[in-house]
Amino acid sequence: MPIVHVDLMTGRPPEKIESMIRAVSEAVSASLDAPIDTVRVIVNEMQPHQYGVGGRPWPEVLAERQAAKGPS
Repeated sequence: MPIVHVDLMTGRPPEKIESMIRAVSEAVSASLDAPIDTVRVIVNEMQPHQYGVGGRPWPEVLAERQAAKGPS
């Protein structure tokens, strides 16, 4: 039984997550020749402060990236 874990930042609509679950399930089923009813997808949503890149909290990294892009 394939089990797929997906970690996402919070904020996506439930419909988008449900669509992703279907697509991931189909891809795993096809690539592993596993019956789709045996595929499990676990989605973990996290708050931005629960994620870091390069030893820094994600909100800090994101703010730096947005500042580098400049005004829209």
